[in-house]
Amino acid sequence: MRKTLFPAIFVIFCVSCGIDAPEPNVYAPFRCVEEPENRVYYPEEKLVFKFNSDVNPNSVTSGFSVSSENLGKLESIGVSGDTVTVLPPLPAEDNIFITMTSALKSYDNRPLMTGEKFSENKEIKELFYETGKKLPEVAEIIPDDSKSMTVAVRFDSEVEIKFSDVEPRPEDMMKLEDWYVFLFSKTVDSFTVKKAKSAERDYELENVKINLASAEPGKSEVLFDTAVTDTTFSLSVKGDSVIALVLDNSYSICSRGCTAVIDGLEAEKKYEVKAEIWTTAGKVIRTFAVETEEASPHIMISEIMHTPSLEPQKSWEFVEIYNYSAMDFDLSNCFIDDKNDGKGIDPLAAKNEGDELILRAGDVAVITGNEAAFGDILPASALWLIVDDTTIADAGLTGSESVQILCDTDGARTLVAEADPGSFKTDKGYSFTTDASGRKCQSEIENGTPGVYAECR
Repeated sequence: MRKTLFPAIFVIFCVSCGIDAPEPNVYAPFRCVEEPENRVYYPEEKLVFKFNSDVNPNSVTSGFSVSSENLGKLESIGVSGDTVTVLPPLPAEDNIFITMTSALKSYDNRPLMTGEKFSENKEIKELFYETGKKLPEVAEIIPDDSKSMTVAVRFDSEVEIKFSDVEPRPEDMMKLEDWYVFLFSKTVDSFTVKKAKSAERDYELENVKINLASAEPGKSEVLFDTAVTDTTFSLSVKGDSVIALVLDNSYSICSRGCTAVIDGLEAEKKYEVKAEIWTTAGKVIRTFAVETEEASPHIMISEIMHTPSLEPQKSWEFVEIYNYSAMDFDLSNCFIDDKNDGKGIDPLAAKNEGDELILRAGDVAVITGNEAAFGDILPASALWLIVDDTTIADAGLTGSESVQILCDTDGARTLVAEADPGSFKTDKGYSFTTDASGRKCQSEIENGTPGVYAECR
């Protein structure tokens, strides 16, 4: 009787004391319960992943990986409690790939469940996120070695700055392409742009501090050098204090020296030209009396096809030259060079027997290798010139070497035209194009427009 009485008494005791009988253990899978929303993320943002339990930091290396399309594997991952974060800055204008596997463990060593249930196939969880443009940042400041009354600032992407948003308030301010130039009433070692609106993002930078070196600006004389042709006036300035040059509608950022050019002038005519030189000691204004020379012929390189999409590439490379003057240009004793070293230059010859090497006013010439099959492409008005082998200049054209046309005149070799395709990136199969106004662009159609002068729009 004693042997059966004790269990009964124990049950009655438990019920009377309100003690519940223990429940069986239930296994709770380790899961990712919150992912970043599907949208474009900016580099200053972060990607946050939350789990239903704290994460074992030692398992992140093997179970959670981040890579970008442009940069490959990324290491900027943070772990805190139940959260794994891909830390900023995220790579700009890129695609980010997240991979999670069962090798990612909870703090109590449960493997991550990546699907609806555990599988012997060790399934993985993959996610994809797109990133946008980064916020503008200050990329360059001139001067970089002293205080100054004039400061030129370049951001790495376009911004809009208002005169009233600069503290202290400058006396003058101008925008020159990617640069803002500020002129103050006294020498400054710092100033603040209170607002700078990004042109590419709906965002305003606030209180951008521009700091200069603490040294006093050196005192140096500004040297001037002028050159005149029948259609141009150029002014070169030199000196340690020079920051920017404005010559009528032509301008240049200097960093101790630069040149600005006015073109489109009429031959044999007098002009008065005003120049503003912005220096570390303030603004200098000079006026120059200019008299242009007699009219003379002029050519320019208007198109360069350096990376054609047609094969073989060397047979489809070409350089186009355009006579933008009112006078014919004699191309006899002229050469093409694409390394600017004067070595291995190719003399120009007429493709069609009997053609003169005269480029008429307003006409176009196309230079190719001697095996190029351009006969059905070039308009009848274009002068077809070739070099004496299958290459152009040293060993074919590239997108990183400027091209020159040189001519022997009166016993001297003279540069008569030059263009640098490296100054404007083009897609493969599209030509580098420049026009008589100095604008640069990519050809509107694939494989260019050989023999047809085109304005950049």
